[in-house]
Amino acid sequence: MILHVHDDNGEIRKYEINEQNYAKTDTNEISLIGSDTKESNILKFIKSFYSGSKAILYDKSNKTIQEKLNSLDLEQFLKYDFSFIYFTSGTTGSPAGALKTKENLLSEIKQQTKLFKKYDIKKIVVTVPFIHFYGSLIGALYGMVNNIDIHIKEHFLPNDLLDMCDENTMVVTTPLYIKSLNKIERKENLSSSIFVSSTAPLFPEIAKEFKEKFNTDVMQIFGSTETGGIAYKYNDEQFWTPVETVNISQNEEGELKVTSPFVSNMIFEESFKETNGSIQTFDYIELKDEKFKLIGRSSQIIKIAGKRYSTLQIENILEEQSNIEKAVVFVTANKDALRGEELNITLQTKDQIGVKEIKDILKKNLSNLRFNINLKLVDKIKTTSVGKKMLL
Repeated sequence: MILHVHDDNGEIRKYEINEQNYAKTDTNEISLIGSDTKESNILKFIKSFYSGSKAILYDKSNKTIQEKLNSLDLEQFLKYDFSFIYFTSGTTGSPAGALKTKENLLSEIKQQTKLFKKYDIKKIVVTVPFIHFYGSLIGALYGMVNNIDIHIKEHFLPNDLLDMCDENTMVVTTPLYIKSLNKIERKENLSSSIFVSSTAPLFPEIAKEFKEKFNTDVMQIFGSTETGGIAYKYNDEQFWTPVETVNISQNEEGELKVTSPFVSNMIFEESFKETNGSIQTFDYIELKDEKFKLIGRSSQIIKIAGKRYSTLQIENILEEQSNIEKAVVFVTANKDALRGEELNITLQTKDQIGVKEIKDILKKNLSNLRFNINLKLVDKIKTTSVGKKMLL
């Protein structure tokens, strides 16, 4: 496998990646792989994986994770079996560390290899950081295991991706790039390639537009750091198909439970917790013929006239407005409010927008929403390195 690192000036650095080049280590230490350059991060990940050492991957720009790591005694992790620890971003709460063994990682790659077999992938282009689980698993390890060349660039522009798409190319990316490619005038026939998207929802109308414009498939992967990949769907499909070895069920509230060989056996929050290969999520789902429709997280659901609406759906509606760049929406309980819940909306916009205007937009797209709205206008909404919007 060859790793190709593209620079803005057109130069390309190449690294021959071979397991035999990395000596096994017996050292009982944990290395830290923070968010430096993509080139540095993938090389450190490869070295750690092949040498059999232990590493923590994390986003240096996330102050909450940095503070958590600074306060930890890393020696307490050494008694547990793992290859990598990934810290969740903390966008919906305190960061948690998911301990991943090689068995977790390789069992998931085995299933992904089956899914992608029909595309006969000969080249992988990666836009996402390697410090995150999705980036290091699909962006790095998939190519390492299947001996497929990987191409990276520190900062991709939409046209860069199109320039790199030869026949049988897999682009590992995020909804942000899918949306950006929809907006440019250039069109290409990418029928022999596939785009893989994760980290955030990609709404059906956006995926459909992309499919029609570039004549290629978008495979969305639904999962989390703790669970690994749970399910997948193509283009504008409504229902998710569970990955072959993943078992899904619901609790009494209708929330998704995942049992899988990809699940981290150990999760670290304030203490270590065993999962026994099973995690109860907070995602409401609707089951149908062994597939499921994702309604939203329980913390991101508002109930109106007996029907559940996802705050992610509301964010998408708002971001479709020409004068709104980004939106963050979440629900909070208010015992003094008539309906018991309030919708908190933060908008990144340079225009003055009022609550009445927001209600008119949502009424047009959803229904007559009768609830309190707390509206905040900001110049910039912070995001993580994979584009997740930060609530704090």
